[in-house]
Amino acid sequence: MTETFGLISGLIVALSAIPYGIRVYQRKIRPNMVGWSIWAFIGLALLLTYESSGAKANVWPAVFGFLSPSAIAILAIWRGERERPKWYEIMCAFFGLFSIGLWYFLRADKELAQYALYTAIVADIWAFIPTIIWVLRHPEHDRPLMWGMFGFGYGISIFAITDHTIANYSLPVYMFFSAMLVATILAKHRIRRGIPVREWI
Repeated sequence: MTETFGLISGLIVALSAIPYGIRVYQRKIRPNMVGWSIWAFIGLALLLTYESSGAKANVWPAVFGFLSPSAIAILAIWRGERERPKWYEIMCAFFGLFSIGLWYFLRADKELAQYALYTAIVADIWAFIPTIIWVLRHPEHDRPLMWGMFGFGYGISIFAITDHTIANYSLPVYMFFSAMLVATILAKHRIRRGIPVREWI
């Protein structure tokens, strides 16, 4: 059952990128190219450190948590999104690079590798803060479906955990609550404005 939950959660996280990518292509969503590029970079750090920390069947959301933002970042760049990185985005990239470095030196020791994972999560929080600010100011520029699917996928991955450690729970719990927070903000805006459901996708 843990492997099944892991595969289902990974599939949901992967599928969440499809409607989002379509809307980016249609320019109905204008993603922050720098933010998504850094998320792809941090996604790699989270994937490497999460697996080294003892993740097994529950690693699939982290796999697509790297591949999905990578695809969206590439699509955003292809569609002409360009902007200079802000200071906090540079800090975020630094933490991601630092966590990969930690993983490289600590990867053989599961107990120590968890600290690289925590560093990568801190880096992801740095990237998440401007996203929250952006959706609070401009909820019309994003849509809730992808965020809800992403958070739901990570929520399911909790049931795929077999090694019950803080390290294994930290990533899915953080991803679930952060993604659901964004989805809730975007959904409340649409409910208040009476926006049709097709505009939620």
